[in-house]
Amino acid sequence: MKIKLILAAFLAAMLMAAELHACTVLITVICPNDNTAAGIKVCVTSTSDSSVSECDVTDQNGFVSITMPQPDKYQICVDTTTLPAGATLKKSCQTLFVPDIGPGVSVEFTLGGDFCTPPHAPGPCWMTGGGNIGNGKTPEFSYGGVVNPGCSATAAGGGNWNVIDHNTDLHFQGQFITVDDCYGAATRSPKVTVRVIEFHGTGIISGIGGNSDATIPVNFVGQAIDNHDGGAGSDQLYLQVTDSAGNVWLQIGTGNPVGVGPITGITPATVSVGNIQIHQSSCN
Repeated sequence: MKIKLILAAFLAAMLMAAELHACTVLITVICPNDNTAAGIKVCVTSTSDSSVSECDVTDQNGFVSITMPQPDKYQICVDTTTLPAGATLKKSCQTLFVPDIGPGVSVEFTLGGDFCTPPHAPGPCWMTGGGNIGNGKTPEFSYGGVVNPGCSATAAGGGNWNVIDHNTDLHFQGQFITVDDCYGAATRSPKVTVRVIEFHGTGIISGIGGNSDATIPVNFVGQAIDNHDGGAGSDQLYLQVTDSAGNVWLQIGTGNPVGVGPITGITPATVSVGNIQIHQSSCN
């Protein structure tokens, strides 16, 4: 019996010693705006012995506590395959010495990407605008009109959008316009909940000035971005105009549009003179 008591006391002492030297790493994986998610996997591994490694996942507050057996230099890594959709992480690993004193070592990983700054809820919108694109004595394009006036899909056939290509002497007129999506971060001037409008439709294009091209029916896809009230040098516009065979007759910006709401594969051009204005008045 005495031997068993001595052995139990010895084991208790060993356990207490191990607990005294145990090192705790307090880890947070979170956005600058405190947005975060549960289930992000984090591992702490000794740099001197890779077999000494512990992993756990974050709670709903993006926090996880991992206890290591001894003071050491550790590498703390976030498994990026477990990040929530839309989240990015520039620095997925950090290396530091973890001592056996104090309440624990705190490490923070800062998330980025759309997960941290989700767009405002989509809502109906309409657009007005007018101005030029391209610097120099003569701009590359002049544009103007209204899309989805007063948030009415039937008013004026959904709007009227005009562009003159000064390089080719072509005049495009969008006559029947359908809005596909309104989204993006809010703007304060004017106060609306979206800043991007995407639309498509049908219209006509014809030669002007010295261009003798006849008027033909065309299709078009557009995206306009209201980045600032008084949009010169800030607002953006994309437009691709094609005939029934898919030939491009006029294009503002680069790339070919993929999908609907939001469009991908394109880069809009920046407005040089004028403005693009997103509105939500008269919208439900």
